[in-house]
Amino acid sequence: MTSYDGGVSTVLEAHFEACDALLIRALERRSCEPELAAAIRYAVLAPGKRLRPALVRLANQCVGGELADADAPAAAVEMIHAFSLVHDDLPALDDDDLRRGRPTLHRHTNEATAILAGDAMPMLAMKLLAEVPNGPAMCKVLAEATLRMIEGQMMDMAAEREALSANEENLRSLQAGKTGALLVAAVELGCLSAKASAQQTNALSAWAGHLGELFQLTDDLLDATASTEMMGKRTGKDEEKSKLTGVRVYGLPGLRERIQNCRQDALDALQTFGPEAEDLRLLTEEMTDRSR
Repeated sequence: MTSYDGGVSTVLEAHFEACDALLIRALERRSCEPELAAAIRYAVLAPGKRLRPALVRLANQCVGGELADADAPAAAVEMIHAFSLVHDDLPALDDDDLRRGRPTLHRHTNEATAILAGDAMPMLAMKLLAEVPNGPAMCKVLAEATLRMIEGQMMDMAAEREALSANEENLRSLQAGKTGALLVAAVELGCLSAKASAQQTNALSAWAGHLGELFQLTDDLLDATASTEMMGKRTGKDEEKSKLTGVRVYGLPGLRERIQNCRQDALDALQTFGPEAEDLRLLTEEMTDRSR
C-alpha cells in the first residue's frame, strides 16, 4: 500500500488509507494481461492526494449516505484521473519525466504500454459503475466529465499554439474542463451513491466547482513559485510552454487575490449545510494554503 503524499491536508489524510484499499480491491476485481495490470497498478496507486475519491466519500458522508456505497464511484473517478495523468505526461503532450515524485509511466515502462494502460483505465472505471445501484446515472456523470476534461486539454494545447487568447474567460473555461469537471463529478457521484436531494447535489456541485478553480489556480501559483523537489513533478514548465495559466492572466499578486476569492465562493456555497459540511469547509481552507 502506498503512503500518504498529499501535503498538509488533514481531511484527505483521514481518507487516504480507505481510498487506497478500495482502489486495490477494484483493481483485483478484473484480471488483465500481467504487464498491462502492472502498468495500471503503477499509475492508479502512485503516491498522491487521493482528492477525487475522497470527494466522493466526503459528499456521501455530508448527505448522510453509507460509505460502502461510495467505494465503486470513488475508485472509478480515481482511475479516470490516473488515465488523464498518464496520457498528459506522454511525449505528444507535456512530455514529462516525473509525476508524483517518481518516473512517469512511459518512462517507467515504455510509451506503448503507457498508452494502452491509459486506454484501459476508463473502461475499468465504467465497468465498476455499471455493476452498482444508480450505475447508469453514474456512468453518464463520469463520461460527461471525462469528455469535458479532454476538451479542457484541447484548449490547453490551443493556448500553447497561441490559438486561444490569454484572457480570464478562456482561462476559467479551460480550467473548469481540465480540472474542475472531474472534481464536480466526484461530488455528484458521492451524492448519487447516497441518494441526495437535488438541492443538496446542486449546492455541493457548486462548492466543487469553486474548489476546482481554487485547486488549479493554486497549482498555477506553485508551478511558478515552488521547487520540483517540493512538488514531486517538474515546475516552471507552464511558463516555458506559454500555457494559459492564472499567472499569465492575473500576475502573481492578482492570482493570490483570485485564489482567496475562490476560497470565499466555495465557503459561501456551503451555507445551506450545518456541521455535516465541516470537513468540506476545512478542506477548502487546506486547499487554499497547500504547498504542494
